[in-house]
Amino acid sequence: MKSRGLRATSGARRVAADVVARVLDDGAFAQPALSSALDASALDGRDKALCTELVYGTLRWARSLEASLLRAADRPQRGLDSRMRPHLLIAAYQLQHLSERVPAHAAVSEAVDAVRAVRPGLTGLANALLRRLGSAPHTTLPQSASVAEVAAALGIPEVLSDAVADGLPPDEVREALLALNGRPTTYAVTFDEVPPLARRHRFVPGAFALEGGAIADDPAFTGGKYLVMDPGSALCALLVDAKPGWRVLDLCAAPGGKSALLARAVGMQGRVIAVEQSAKRARRVGDNARRLQLQDRIDLVVQDALVLAVDGAGGLVDAVLLDAPCSGLGTTRRKPEIKLRRTADDVRKLVLVQRALLAHAATLLRPGGVLVYSVCSPAPAEGRDVVAWLLSATPGLHQVDARATLPWLPADAVDAQGAVRLLPHRHDTDAFYAARLVSDGESG
Repeated sequence: MKSRGLRATSGARRVAADVVARVLDDGAFAQPALSSALDASALDGRDKALCTELVYGTLRWARSLEASLLRAADRPQRGLDSRMRPHLLIAAYQLQHLSERVPAHAAVSEAVDAVRAVRPGLTGLANALLRRLGSAPHTTLPQSASVAEVAAALGIPEVLSDAVADGLPPDEVREALLALNGRPTTYAVTFDEVPPLARRHRFVPGAFALEGGAIADDPAFTGGKYLVMDPGSALCALLVDAKPGWRVLDLCAAPGGKSALLARAVGMQGRVIAVEQSAKRARRVGDNARRLQLQDRIDLVVQDALVLAVDGAGGLVDAVLLDAPCSGLGTTRRKPEIKLRRTADDVRKLVLVQRALLAHAATLLRPGGVLVYSVCSPAPAEGRDVVAWLLSATPGLHQVDARATLPWLPADAVDAQGAVRLLPHRHDTDAFYAARLVSDGESG
């Protein structure tokens, strides 16, 4: 029995290394790459969980782990051999971050065996690097370390570290940056009562933590009792404060969670127009609407939001929710590959798209209508600055404090302009920005 368990564990590590290689070397996205690899494997449930932990943990800490390995090398300028790198990274993650769960000798020996299969001449080097590895770089930093030094030790790019540190007290910055490498809580949002034994989110109504298991097999999920959704994402829909009978436009709607929350709010007499440019992603909106039995309230439109016109379909809308395409830097705990790829230049290009979408969205509102703009990014350039640009270019709009609509928001979740600003270390959510704007005219 013991040898079978060892072989299974070895399989979990090698599947994880294959996925890590695909993400780092081939540009794959972690979630679909891991899902495909697990489906093709013979791993049992326990080893699939281990494989998942190794993939996401290694990718969250990839830059820091590689720096530690190179620090242990005699000639670090040569870098790591590409074929043995994923195996070394997997082992280094276990040594630096899972030492209470995984014996060091097991992590090292499994990695050396894996390297022997792909680079037999480098097993001695692999063994030496792992045995000299040392502690994770951030654990040896002095308290006086700068933001740049902490970010480098954690493997967080400057574009993300600067965005998160913006406006925070200096003594809070290290905690904020460390949280970007943490394991996120998986949350559900329910239309009914939160299950009595579930852990509720601290302030987002209807949000509760899921404790694991195969969600797709949960009868409550398949029966439409809840959505798997980050509380920050739900908050963007709640900020619209849609009323019964309203006609609401949800731009860039996939995967459809916010459309569902809006559809519940507008009731049987209201309509949600869910707009998604990608036909593949639009199917997810439709699937969610049917599972939640809300398809009669949601009109799905597959179209580029920049050319959308609604005047011919019954007049301007009461509200628009624009969850704009963005860098996704606020989701790096769940999608760590974003942290390894996004650059400041990417953000600058996306800002042009966001401005265009937001300006067009403003033209679709009736007088007194509501426009909520949100991004899953902490970068001021994608949030606060885009809204400031729109307000300066559009005299008929003004921003209102989010607490006027959601009075239960904690004070540290609202910025100086009254927009929602969520950060993982404070709010147990992804990093989100959301602003509520209202057009001049009579409200309805």
